[in-house]
Amino acid sequence: MGDPAENVDLVQEALDERVKSLLASHNGDPLAVIETLLLAVDARAERVSFGFVRGCLPALTCRDD
Repeated sequence: MGDPAENVDLVQEALDERVKSLLASHNGDPLAVIETLLLAVDARAERVSFGFVRGCLPALTCRDD
């Protein structure tokens, strides 16, 4: 059997707080939040990727290079 429903509620509450915090730090602008998250994900993918995440192989020149 799975985890009790209380744990799901706690996880959801924590996620909701993170979202509220992001919105507050961007003066309620959801597009600014999305842009920031996308930039963070792109930067992370570039640091950990050997090319598969960015759409190229290591031996080939990537689109961004």
